[in-house]
Amino acid sequence: MTVRDKVMAAAEKILNMKPYDQITFAEIAKEAGVHWTAVRRHFGGKRQMREWLKAKQAEESRFADTRTRILEAGQRMFAELGYANASLDKVAAAAGLTKGAVYWHFSSKQDLFLAILEHSLEKQLRQLPGQTERLLSADDPETALAEWLQAQFECLERESGGPRLFLEFIASSREPDVRMKLREVHGRIIDGASAMIEELQRKGAVSARLDPHAVSLAIDALLKGYVVEWLIDPGRCESKSLFRTIAGLLWKGLEPRK
Repeated sequence: MTVRDKVMAAAEKILNMKPYDQITFAEIAKEAGVHWTAVRRHFGGKRQMREWLKAKQAEESRFADTRTRILEAGQRMFAELGYANASLDKVAAAAGLTKGAVYWHFSSKQDLFLAILEHSLEKQLRQLPGQTERLLSADDPETALAEWLQAQFECLERESGGPRLFLEFIASSREPDVRMKLREVHGRIIDGASAMIEELQRKGAVSARLDPHAVSLAIDALLKGYVVEWLIDPGRCESKSLFRTIAGLLWKGLEPRK
C-alpha cells in the first residue's frame, strides 16, 4: 500500500467516527502511521482536506440511503411475492432504481435476502439491553413484560411485509445458506434473551431454579405462535387484554419474588 493509499484509508476510517470538520492532519497521520506533513502533502492544505472529507461523507450518505431503499423494497417484494417469485428486477423497480444499482450493493437475490434477514433480526437484538433495563427498573414488572411482548410483535409488524416476511425466512430455510444465516442470527437473539433472564435472576426478580435458555425459547416460541395466529385470523388477535393475559401467565410461571 502506498503512502497515499494509507492516508486516504485512514481519513475514511476516521470519517466514520466523527464529523468531517473536526478531523485534523495529526489524527489522520497517527491512524496511517505517517508524519503529518505527508497528510498535508496529499491533501494540499486543511481547507482542501475538509472539502474532500465533506464530499466523501455526502457520498457515503447517499450510498447508505440507496442501500436502505433496496432493503425496504426487498422486504416488500419478498413478503408480497415470496422468495421464489421475487427478483432483483422487481426489487429495483419497487425501489425506483436500476438493476445495476441493486447489483452494486447485492451480488444476487439470495445475498439481498440474507441481508434483510440479518437486518430484521439484528434490530431485535439491539433493543434487548434497553428492554432488560426497563423490566428491571419497573414498579410493575408484569405490566412491563406485557408491554415488552407487545413491542416485540409491533416491531415485526412495522417492518415492510412484517409477519409474512418472517414466514418467508422460515420457508426459505430449505436453502443451506439461508438456514445457516437464520440459525446464526436467531441464535444470537435467543442468547441475548437468555442473558436478560439471567440478569433478572441475579437481581432476584425471577426464580433462580429456572433454565434461562429454556425460558427464552419458550417466550420466543409463544411470540412466533402468535404471529401464525395473527396471519390466520387477525381479528381474533387484536384484543387489548391479550398481551396482558399472556404476560400474566408467563410472569406467574417465572415465579417472581413476592
